[in-house]
Amino acid sequence: MVKPKQLIKSERFWDNISKRFSDSNRKMNSPALQTVKQNAGKYFTPTDKILDIGCGPGDITFEIARQTKEVYATDISEGMIGAAKQKAIDKNITNIEFIQTDLFEMKFQSGSFDVITAFSVLQYINVKQNPYDKIYELLKPHGLFISSTPCLRERKSALRYIMAGLTTLKIVPEILFYKKSELESEIKESGFTISDASDLSKLPERFIIAIKD
Repeated sequence: MVKPKQLIKSERFWDNISKRFSDSNRKMNSPALQTVKQNAGKYFTPTDKILDIGCGPGDITFEIARQTKEVYATDISEGMIGAAKQKAIDKNITNIEFIQTDLFEMKFQSGSFDVITAFSVLQYINVKQNPYDKIYELLKPHGLFISSTPCLRERKSALRYIMAGLTTLKIVPEILFYKKSELESEIKESGFTISDASDLSKLPERFIIAIKD
């Protein structure tokens, strides 16, 4: 299967970014990470099988892995997967399988996962296929979809215009400028019921817990 040029460019961008995370002692401190740390016991059970989409250097993935049985962590970037693997070795975390893949290239069977997570990644999935349909398909009945997504079209801010400019100049990968209502509507249209939604930051970064009906 030939990869779209846009996906190849995104892979290269994140490969370059991944060099910043080659140091296993470098830590993230994102609102999503703090939320998962504080509430992981409510979101995950010791027997869950988890899929973490767009794991990046793995900081949130490690918090999930501490709470549950089995985690599959994916990212389109070989560099990010490499950084995450090294951190997992350094932290002696052994229940994560790291896979370089795109959401739509995943080989998992339908209904494979109890929980699917996607933190600060949905805004980059700018393809014709519906990511929420795919996520719904991969979840078991009554499974959870947990995500956080910057909704940059919700309010005027310097970051919104900076990101728009960088995207236009092709310095950063193409990004979707969501409004909160649009994001939640797309998730519900794929069959999910949203059980909880809140803002993690002033962006706002929308944190959503959705259930597969």
